[in-house]
Amino acid sequence: MKRVHWLTRLALVFAMLFVGYGLLARHLYRLQVTRHDELRGKAQTKCLTSRTNLGQRGGIYDAIGNPLAGNLACRDIFAEPRRFNAPREEVLQILSDVLGVDLRVLRTRCARADVAGDRPVEVVIARQVDIRVAEALQKYELTGLRVVDSYRRFYPKRALMANLLGFLDDEGKGVSGIEQLMDAHLRPSSGRAVFERHRRGRRLEAGFYREQAARDGWDIYLTIQEPIQQIVEEELAVMCEAFGPKAAYALMLDPRTGAIMAWAQSPSFDPNDRSTMRDPANWQNAILTHGFEPGSIMKSVAVAGAIDYGIVSLNSRFYCERGCWFYGGRPLRDSGHRYENMTVSEIIQKSSNIGTAKIALAMGDRRLYQVLSRFGFGQATGLGFREFGEGAPVLFPSEATGIFRDLPQWDTLSVTRFPIGQGILVTPLQMVQSYLALANDGVMMQPYIIDHIRDPKTGEERYSLPVAKGRVIRPETAAHITAAMKLVTQPGGTATRAAVAGYEVAGKTGTSQKWVNGPGGGFYAYDQCVGSFIGYVPADDPAFVLLVVADEPTRGGSRYGGIVAAPVFSRVAERTLRYLQVAPNLSATAELHRRGGARDAAVTPALTDAH
Repeated sequence: MKRVHWLTRLALVFAMLFVGYGLLARHLYRLQVTRHDELRGKAQTKCLTSRTNLGQRGGIYDAIGNPLAGNLACRDIFAEPRRFNAPREEVLQILSDVLGVDLRVLRTRCARADVAGDRPVEVVIARQVDIRVAEALQKYELTGLRVVDSYRRFYPKRALMANLLGFLDDEGKGVSGIEQLMDAHLRPSSGRAVFERHRRGRRLEAGFYREQAARDGWDIYLTIQEPIQQIVEEELAVMCEAFGPKAAYALMLDPRTGAIMAWAQSPSFDPNDRSTMRDPANWQNAILTHGFEPGSIMKSVAVAGAIDYGIVSLNSRFYCERGCWFYGGRPLRDSGHRYENMTVSEIIQKSSNIGTAKIALAMGDRRLYQVLSRFGFGQATGLGFREFGEGAPVLFPSEATGIFRDLPQWDTLSVTRFPIGQGILVTPLQMVQSYLALANDGVMMQPYIIDHIRDPKTGEERYSLPVAKGRVIRPETAAHITAAMKLVTQPGGTATRAAVAGYEVAGKTGTSQKWVNGPGGGFYAYDQCVGSFIGYVPADDPAFVLLVVADEPTRGGSRYGGIVAAPVFSRVAERTLRYLQVAPNLSATAELHRRGGARDAAVTPALTDAH
């Protein structure tokens, strides 16, 4: 009986063990087979981490490959505070001393790791650290730090064409200039690495790993050649030193293609040095955004329109009222001059306000409005990147349209004031664009600044090709107005200082007074002027159109475009033509020597330009 009882208990034990092991086996089967993928995924989710890898921002180059904006190698430093091998405060003090980061900032950043529970947390210590500074940390043998290769934007030419190139904000996004215009192309795409880690946060070498490679941004090639830009900026600086203008601009374009050859302005800034950006006037792209009353440089455009309509010829004569003429109850003057009968050529040569106004009256309001509209005033030029054969262009977001009133808003005086560059605001780029048509047989080209872009990985290149906006005037009209503008730089003209030995120059001076708002109403201030000169050379086969503007000269004894801006044109043109190897015209050289040379030629300031 006892034996049976013992066997029963043994059988019961075996039965319980069998059932227990069976249940365990069933559970293991579910874990290892039935729910294997599900549980593995959950485990990996807890153990997986990811890190973002950044490509490099694309570079910016001039037309011949000189670097204008690139990337300087540096380091980003991260930390896991729980892995420090020394007291946290001691480590943070070292980091603060070596990296120059405020100790309180480091404490705040590392405090985030204290609220994360058991999960490893990595915080940013410093970004864009100089490589030598980052290497200086090695001697402290600190654990818990991760040093990652990075870069920061660098402009090797410093202030050269800085207003055109622009700069980046703290997040690496372009906020002005080419950096802003082409940000979507320049910006790299991020890569991502996903991997398994152990409890201390380090990667498991035998664990899961997947990486999506980062992609560098496109490289941008401009239409500007650095040597020409250097010439323009140097000569503009000479003018600024001599005459002390509040601001100054110089803009050069190829009339045959619309390609921008130089883009300079003062004041400027060094995009490597944030302290030079405190005044927005230093970094704003004023050639695109600043409107000014152009004064007499507008006369060539208006007169070209009258010639094109067949209303006048270069030999048509107008009585210029001996220097003072009342129209619409207001006087219009050729200050300091008592001109009588003048041909259209002489009106351009001497820059007569009265003569130009009478030519415009012969055209009438509607035709004058059509002429100025066709030449692009009151409209953005549409500067940007037009990829050949692709969709909508990428345009500068901040380009101004200037101010040119619609025809119904014109008053009695408008027809006599707009053609002499008064009561109308234009940007420097709009003004040069209009002269492209005069220099290019009547066809106005679309200005452009991006020659092509290039993918550094694949070598793929995408070009922007010249685009004609359309014919503005007939070729013979362009030839006639060019002939008149040649007289401007010859004896008796307002810009003999713009002459260039060996080349014929077609151009026009401008000196506009600024409109000032006062308590009793607005008025044109005699002592606040904008002096300018715009022209092209060689006159009959131009290599470029160049505009020089001095905004409010404050010293040097003159404010007139023929004295302040014309010599800059001459020096820039001479040096640029030599660089481009444009052969001189020997007969033009002989004529200039006969007159005594460009810089020694007698100059009679055109007081008419002040209106």
